[in-house]
Formats: sequence, structure tokens, C-alpha cells
Amino acid sequence: MATDFHILAGFLGSGKTTLLLDFLATPEGADTAVLVNDVGAIDVDGAVVASSGDMPVAFLSNGCVCCSIGNDLVATVDDLVYGRIDAGLPPFRRMILECSGLSRPGPIIRSLADLGAHDFRVRVLSTFDAGQGAAHAANFEEAAAQLAAAQTVVLTKLDADGAPAAGDAAAAARAVNPLAQLVAEPDRAMRAVAAFAAPGGGVAPTADPAAEPGGLRGMRHPRIGVFLATVPPGLEWDAVAHWIEDVAARCGDRLLRMKGPVAVAGVDGPLLIQGVGTIFGPPMRLRPGAAGDPGSVVIIARDLPRAELAEACAPHGVAVVET
Repeated sequence: MATDFHILAGFLGSGKTTLLLDFLATPEGADTAVLVNDVGAIDVDGAVVASSGDMPVAFLSNGCVCCSIGNDLVATVDDLVYGRIDAGLPPFRRMILECSGLSRPGPIIRSLADLGAHDFRVRVLSTFDAGQGAAHAANFEEAAAQLAAAQTVVLTKLDADGAPAAGDAAAAARAVNPLAQLVAEPDRAMRAVAAFAAPGGGVAPTADPAAEPGGLRGMRHPRIGVFLATVPPGLEWDAVAHWIEDVAARCGDRLLRMKGPVAVAGVDGPLLIQGVGTIFGPPMRLRPGAAGDPGSVVIIARDLPRAELAEACAPHGVAVVET
């Protein structure tokens, strides 16, 4: 049985620990192992989580998980997995890594590549403070990277004084990541369960993310660009891979997220390509007709002019527009 491995990201004070505690208090939170990282020498969040129940909790408190403790993360996960096997128990249903508020998901995913022997389904989940999330994403690179990497964005603090309406908060989150599933449930327990629910099948981006309800126009962050790349159908996979490599090399750390289906020569059905930062997983084959418009790839980047991205894409016959 595969184990869901959730990377719980979110900027400082955005409600990660509250969301985690709410989930662990539900019946759905049973059979969960928790890893908690705090950037300080004292793991305050870990102590709070550990005091909430009897689930296995591992502490990673000697630095930010994305930049200094990759080996410790791998060793700790191995200990949890093999300890379970030694006890004669089935695998955990899920593991949740609560990251520090300054962690970037990309390097964490790179560290998890060393755990390929385990049957993990890795997801990135990010909290978004309804009142402060837009300002965090506009002013802090870490917050933008967390949101852009997420498959699921959870709106928090919707009931705080002065918080915007859920629709406005959702539009602000989509301005950073139009690809993510949004959870905007006001009830805390239901919100937590929805946040950690196992994902369904791959969902292709719409042809124009700005056209979605509560869309992006008028909500743009000045340093974050959401682009739509149109990949010609019928390219050989090597040509598509070459394009991805060129985009990653040109953008570097400015590349936050890339996802979309492409139609590749000799393959029945589209291939879903997706990356967090410059880390890309293997392409996923989708059912014919399941991906909407193959060739529409969303690229989320920071401080990247459209002209520069278009220059990297043009030699491959890929057109780029900013949404």
C-alpha cells in the first residue's frame, strides 16, 4: 500500500500547525506519522504537535529543512518506515512533514528522491493566510515558492477580523498558482480533512487561467508572472525534454512551477509534465481526452519578463503569452 507523503508548507504564521492539529483530531487523521521542522534551535511547533496525541512525531530542529538537513530528513523517514516494518505493522497511511515557514518545497522534493525505495505519493500542500497571503507572496520569495509549488492551497484565517471574502482570497491565491486545488472551507475540521484528502486524477489547466471564476485579472503580484506556453503537437519526447531543459536553465531559481499536458509523437494520449522549481518528475501518461487541451503548459515564475521566457521557447516552436 502506497503512503501519501504530504509536504505541508506555508509562510510564517499562516496556520500550518493549526491545520495539522485540526486534521490529527479527526478520525481521518489516524495512522499518520508526523515530522516537524522549525528553523530555530527549539522546535516549538513540534512540541505542540507532540502534546496533541500519541501519533509518531519526529523532530527536525537543526535548521531549515529545505537547505540544511536533507540527510537528516532521509534518515528520519527511513527510521519511521523500517520501525513500522520491524513491528510487523503495515505502512503508515500517510506521513506529513510540517516545514518551517521559510522552507522552499523544491529542495525538499530533491531530498526525497533518495527515498525512492519507499512507495510514496508526494504532494505539496500550502496554507494561504486570507488576510496577509497576497502581501507575503508579493514581498517574500519563500512565500511565493511555497504557493507556486502546491498541488493544494488551503485558505486560512477566513474568520479573522478584516479578512477579505473567501472569493477575494481565492482570487489572490490563484494569482500566484492557478494550477492548485483550492480549499476554502470555513469549518476547521472539514477544511483539514479536505486539505489532506488523497488527490484524484491529474487535472489539466484551463486554456486561459485568467478566465476562471474569481480569475486573475486585477489581482496580479508585481513580481510573479503566470504564463501559458503552447507546445506544438506531435513533437518527439526528446524535443519536449530539450525545451524543458532550456526553460529551466534560462530561468533558474526564478522558475517556480511548470505543469501541463503535451501531445508527443508515438504516444497514445497526452503526457503530463510537471516540475517544482527546476526539479521535474517523470512524465505521466494521461487517458486520451482526459487532459483538456494538450499543449497548454502553465509556467509560474518570479521576476521573469515574458520576452526573456519567449526567447528561450522560440527555438523550440513554443509560443508564450502572459495571462
